[in-house]
Amino acid sequence: MAVKLALDRGLLYGDGFFTTMKVVDNKIHRWPLHLERISFSADRLKFYGLDADQIYQEAINFIAKQKETNGVLRLTITRGANPKGHRGYGFPDKPEYQTYLSWSPLNLKSIEALKQGVTLSMCQTPISQNKTLAGIKHLNRLDQVMASEEIAEGCFDSIMQANRFLVSGTKSNLYFYVNNRWLTPKVNKAGVNGTVRRWLLEAQDNVYESKFGDEILQRAEYCLVSNAIVGIIPVTQIETLKSIKHFKIYPELQKIQQEYEEVSVTY
Repeated sequence: MAVKLALDRGLLYGDGFFTTMKVVDNKIHRWPLHLERISFSADRLKFYGLDADQIYQEAINFIAKQKETNGVLRLTITRGANPKGHRGYGFPDKPEYQTYLSWSPLNLKSIEALKQGVTLSMCQTPISQNKTLAGIKHLNRLDQVMASEEIAEGCFDSIMQANRFLVSGTKSNLYFYVNNRWLTPKVNKAGVNGTVRRWLLEAQDNVYESKFGDEILQRAEYCLVSNAIVGIIPVTQIETLKSIKHFKIYPELQKIQQEYEEVSVTY
């Protein structure tokens, strides 16, 4: 094992945040939603003075260097390294923020196949609660790392809970259709306020935040999951320790998917 010097606070303390974006034809899909996430995260974590235009330009230049025109772009921002003589958790007086970009090719056909429906499982690893960090895609992801090991074979994702209340998947937000309304778990104490989740809450008049446990599996007629890479996809079954709950595909789902995928302004 190679030994390397670690100085960046993102690695040492998880002092930073990230957003993961879908790139199609060299364009970032729904960039304004990601910019909102960056701004919200920076404000909550006290990353003052970030230059959004510079971050965007760095991302675009990075995309242009890739062989593929479709991909997954991860943008990570950290507080940088502590200055010489500064040790410990406290903020540096003049932090030098660092931006890290990574790229993975994207198979659009595999995403399209998910629109036929996916299976979820339930995991035992709970998600940590912290109101200060709730909603942010910060760098402390050990909950999700451990929970990902519990995703059953053939399942797209696994549902995480906090104090017996459903919160999210390890990589997705959840939605259950009950009494003509879509309900998504609140993320004011734990979980990530995903970009697609925010869009659904703002753009659709029948999507609401709520608090519920696994009893909703028996009450719900339809189920969805979302994230920035796969968009909005139907869940056709959820596997629990005791049973398997089946769901039909929401009849108006295609209309919602088209509204989300179609962007009038490209970036």
